[in-house]
Amino acid sequence: MSVSLADKGNYYRGLLILARRDREIDPRERELAIQLGMMLDFDRRFCESAIDDALKNRHLSEEPIRFSDRETAERFLRDGIRLALVDDKVTPREYAWLRAIGGANGIPDAWLGKEIKRCQESKASSGKPDLTSPGKS
Repeated sequence: MSVSLADKGNYYRGLLILARRDREIDPRERELAIQLGMMLDFDRRFCESAIDDALKNRHLSEEPIRFSDRETAERFLRDGIRLALVDDKVTPREYAWLRAIGGANGIPDAWLGKEIKRCQESKASSGKPDLTSPGKS
């Protein structure tokens, strides 16, 4: 699957917004966000800088992101769920953001709920998230 440059930028911006939703970025969240950014073909230093800036950047728009296709939106939601679950829970603020992205992309709440449950079970059985590669297929 090929992801457009605009979708890659929105994808990473969406992950940064999600990571800051609970008003702190856990070191495990930081590392996962860096890994995901690198999978999107962003430089590690760029990812580190963007994460460092995410908490204090008031200009980072929190409008729900619309992706160019449903498949990219679903991949984003799966990776977003994995990022939220780094600390073993999806907070209400994180869930609200994921739900807003789903709504903006025509993805029903039921799909999101099933994916959260699937990711929780997968993490419990493997001990770590299994990364989606949005930039490669």
